[in-house]
Amino acid sequence: MRTIMWIKNHRWLSSLLVGLVCLGLGGLAGLMPLRYLAGVAFCLGLTIIAYAWVWLISKPDELRGMLLLCLAAMGLRWGASFALEFLWPSFENLSDGAAYGPHAMTIAQAWNANYFASYEAVVATPVGAPGYVYFSAVIFWLFGPNTLLVKLANGLFAGMAAVYTAKLGNHFFDQRVGRFAALWMLIMPSLILWTSQNLKDSAVVLLSVWILYVASQGLRSSLWQIPLLVLLIGALMSVRRETSIGIALMIALTIGFQQTRHWLTRLSLSTITIVALGLVLSSSGYGFLGSNYLQERLSLSAISEKREANSTGTGTIENTIDTTTPLGFARYLPIALINFWLRPWPWEATKSTAQLLTIPEAALLWYPLWVLAMLGMLLAWRSRWRETMLLWLYLLAGSAAAAPQYGNFGTAYRHRVQLWPIFFLFAGYCWYRWRDARAQQRQAMLTRYVQSIEQQAASLQ
Repeated sequence: MRTIMWIKNHRWLSSLLVGLVCLGLGGLAGLMPLRYLAGVAFCLGLTIIAYAWVWLISKPDELRGMLLLCLAAMGLRWGASFALEFLWPSFENLSDGAAYGPHAMTIAQAWNANYFASYEAVVATPVGAPGYVYFSAVIFWLFGPNTLLVKLANGLFAGMAAVYTAKLGNHFFDQRVGRFAALWMLIMPSLILWTSQNLKDSAVVLLSVWILYVASQGLRSSLWQIPLLVLLIGALMSVRRETSIGIALMIALTIGFQQTRHWLTRLSLSTITIVALGLVLSSSGYGFLGSNYLQERLSLSAISEKREANSTGTGTIENTIDTTTPLGFARYLPIALINFWLRPWPWEATKSTAQLLTIPEAALLWYPLWVLAMLGMLLAWRSRWRETMLLWLYLLAGSAAAAPQYGNFGTAYRHRVQLWPIFFLFAGYCWYRWRDARAQQRQAMLTRYVQSIEQQAASLQ
């Protein structure tokens, strides 16, 4: 109140201060390159989109918390994007997404020439994420060839992924678990790094948790969730095929357990959902529910070839086990899971600067969370396996399908990010189960102590 009265009594001074701030910001803007100014303006538009999106999907009592979560996640990613753009402009050309920008620019240039061009028509060697390239091309067509804008859009995807992770936790467990998982989605350093670049990881994480959330609702409110599931599965397929097929299979296996209506309605909705998802995958050339893709890419020989092809760079995983036989694959799978989840170990992450950067996060954050997640998944399986089937089956099946194919620590380290939201949920479930048990134990001890005091007092009387 004093500050307000002081400003009213010294309006000329406050006006001067506002003028100096505006002049300073204007001068700073004049020194900024045009692509940075376009990025700042783009952030304002993305903020409006984020607010509208969160408002549409949030309940009144959770709206404020979800907005803060989304804006904080977006802000961290945007800060990282601007910092990388300014301090290390060549970093994008060193990452796995180096081809996305040039390919999208080629398509946008064709569209600007007033003719439609498909990805395959203008790019000689297209990469396996046409949906992400088309999304980038639309941004370039509308706002010009500026890859910073795509990175900022990825920040929006990451922010909404944190929101849907929180909503998943609220649905399967409680608000505490949702906040726990969303907090780790917010602050994990490597997750910030991967989702602030011109890479498809933020879109994969968002679409994955969004699909899981829609499927977890059990289609019990309205039938609009079925076409939404189909649309989201199709979008994920255009970004990362194997993940979309895996999630579609998990939904097909578990959707019947998620219903709460009469058994005939449950059976009908489950059948409609499975057929719709199967037709989407089949129309894309992967067979019903991805059967052709699974036979082609998940055969033992195909997995072995994929791992050998990925065994490049300083982070190569040494492997002497022949996985082309069922026995050899069974022997290698536990090793592959450990490689995928936990390596590189701190003592072996010394072959490059990129590996050295993983040591603090792995040792201080990821390993404790992983232990909690494994215990949480065991607790959930023992106490409420039916309700949480979609989560733990997605986590185990996704890990088992992906782990044997990676022969490089860097690839595994990045791709396991798409499973982190579910890891964080189970870690939060374990953490709060332990805290509740401790609280109950303390309360029981306090109750016994009070009872003993009362008995002693009664005996003295």
